[in-house]
Amino acid sequence: MFASAHYEAAAGLFEAGLRQAQAARDPRLQVLFLNNLAGCRMASFQYGKALEAYLAARKLAEQRSDGRAAAAIWGNLASLYSLMGDTQAAEAAAEQAWRLAEQNPPPDPRLLLRLATIQARRGKLTTAWPLFQRAIRAADEAGDDQAYGQACRTLGYECVQAGWLELAEQMLLEAFRQQRLAKAPDIYLAYRNLALLRMAQGDLRAADRLMEAALAAARARSALVPLWSLYYERGRLRLRQNRLPDALNDFRQALDLARRWRLEALPADNFRISLDTGIQQVYAALTETAATLALRTKRQSLAREAFEAAEENRAAALRALLEQEARSESRLSPAYGEILAELHGLEASLWKRDDPALRARLREVQRQLVELELEAGIRGGGESSFRWEPRGRLLERVQHCLRDDEAFIAFHLGEQASYRWAITRHGFAMARVPGRAEISSLLRSFIEAARGDAVEPSGRRLYQALFGSLDAEFTRKPIWLLALETDLFEAPLAALVVERRQGRPVYLSERHALQVVPNAYWLGSAGELGWDGEFVGLGDPIYNLADERWVGRLRPSAVKSALGLLPPSGQVRRQAELELARLPGSGREVRACAAHWSQTRLLEGEQASLERLREAVSRRPAIVHIAAHVLERGPEGTQALLALSLDQEGRLQVVGPATIRAWGAAPCLVVLSGCNSGLGPALPGAGLLGFSRAWLVAGARAVIASLWPTPDDSGELFQAFYSHLKNWRGLGSRAPLLALQQAQRDMLASGNWRARPSYWAAYFIIGAH
Repeated sequence: MFASAHYEAAAGLFEAGLRQAQAARDPRLQVLFLNNLAGCRMASFQYGKALEAYLAARKLAEQRSDGRAAAAIWGNLASLYSLMGDTQAAEAAAEQAWRLAEQNPPPDPRLLLRLATIQARRGKLTTAWPLFQRAIRAADEAGDDQAYGQACRTLGYECVQAGWLELAEQMLLEAFRQQRLAKAPDIYLAYRNLALLRMAQGDLRAADRLMEAALAAARARSALVPLWSLYYERGRLRLRQNRLPDALNDFRQALDLARRWRLEALPADNFRISLDTGIQQVYAALTETAATLALRTKRQSLAREAFEAAEENRAAALRALLEQEARSESRLSPAYGEILAELHGLEASLWKRDDPALRARLREVQRQLVELELEAGIRGGGESSFRWEPRGRLLERVQHCLRDDEAFIAFHLGEQASYRWAITRHGFAMARVPGRAEISSLLRSFIEAARGDAVEPSGRRLYQALFGSLDAEFTRKPIWLLALETDLFEAPLAALVVERRQGRPVYLSERHALQVVPNAYWLGSAGELGWDGEFVGLGDPIYNLADERWVGRLRPSAVKSALGLLPPSGQVRRQAELELARLPGSGREVRACAAHWSQTRLLEGEQASLERLREAVSRRPAIVHIAAHVLERGPEGTQALLALSLDQEGRLQVVGPATIRAWGAAPCLVVLSGCNSGLGPALPGAGLLGFSRAWLVAGARAVIASLWPTPDDSGELFQAFYSHLKNWRGLGSRAPLLALQQAQRDMLASGNWRARPSYWAAYFIIGAH
């Protein structure tokens, strides 16, 4: 039944067999039934149920030391993880599968093929090439025609993606020959791959015939590859043929199918991010095609459709994650915290020294955390309460949420052209702006200039590129809410130059209060915020053993652990290698800021610890203000970390985005005044990652963070900010962005070094509104 694509019927039989095997207490048969049941679920795109069955099967196989079965299950997990887009987790699973297979010969060539495929997907085709060769040779020697054809087809596909077209043709024609002879059920993949090859070679007529054959074959049976991907590829082909209306219809079909497929995304943040980064190609194609047609035909409905696609793409990953965190927060295993602590210890060690053994352990710990999140998410269950707005309704909802003095401005950055939508309570306009490469070039020049206080003329050029064509209806609104993409998150937009007046530049922050919102769906989500709660300030942690405030006892083993190293010849390494510079000004900063608030709690010195911060956050204060070192992203697989005080054994305590998300509690406002606290990877579809996203997921309504290091002083800008915030408490969610704008204006008017953009423009606010 499975071979005939009757997956539900096959699943019913496997479930019945599983019940009998459980009644007979036969773990070997339980493993087989669970593994096959998982295969049915994966084939019908029920990824959560597939994962649940695979994990149960793996646990039983490992309990009975069945290495061959465990290898097969690890390989299947690698396929599942890869299909959902997390190639890092997939590679770790595939490597484990191959290790077990080599220990239990003869190894299945499919496991080697999975490892080769995943490495190729991670951009390591040169490394994967000999693995593909071994897999093809092993399948041929074993007489496994199906594995042989799959290996040739997969290698051919990866060669097309890499531009190795001559080798791709050899592999794909061989795969097609073998699959036609064997009447393989996945022949549609052979047609699709040949269509992609012909398109790369410029033979669009042949590509069109082959793509039609691929779609016809896929519709004739339940495809193991999501059908949306075939419509997306055909849409790309029709773009090449300049058939824009047909391409738009294909992208619409692809998106409708991808929306349903997305609901089966595995419940862990890594998978949400990877999935949305992949599906965003469909959203981007639809957005750009609809926008191009809108400008050609002057059809407002197409401009609205382009806007809605761009915003839905931005909204999906974060909204799904928020729901999942709410359902699974209390279901995480007790081991999660311990493994998370090990993760941060490894990351801190790698920040000091890049070591292959540490990186390997880091990957294993990351995989364990992902699986614990997945298990908690599966136990959480529940239907998503989030529903996409019907076509044409999102714009109406956005306009209803906006006040008379607000404008919402959203961007989509495309390779050839980018687009900007501007919306007020009664207005809507779409415009074309320069493509991603030109915007990126202008951004790089502007950021360098802003950090060096020479914002003209680069700030004027970037302003004109992004906002110069806006009508007065939008430029006269004093509050701008911005939905950004990728590189735009790095720009100190407050320092853009609107014009020059009376011999000096007029900055954007002088004209408009700016707030970044994750997406249009977050408009109106802040609710009625009160600012009467506690102010928690963390600053001046103990960063080195020479600090007179440190009272712990240091043992040689503790130094080894803190350094993440084994000392040469049994001698402890020099103390200086353990130190971070003290930030005495950060203590003055949090004390001065706290003076503007009635209820306060200060965490300084040894109190600036992980446990004290977690406990303070659990009380859900109004504000948490953190002035501490930020350890920037280090080797592959590591994340940025907030550095807290040394513990009593001299180990540096750190906290990263994963820990913050796991707390499941947050204040209304988080202020991160540490260097580069606002930076993180910015991915199409997933948005800005890092600390800002982590605090929003944990429940914060807004986060203020920095784009670059600023001088360690008494925090004049934030003193002004809290003074204004205190006076404007009654404005609810609008209070922080207006207070930040006024504080930046105060710095401009100070007449001293704080008037320079390199100081006040480094800070931005992101959150709900």
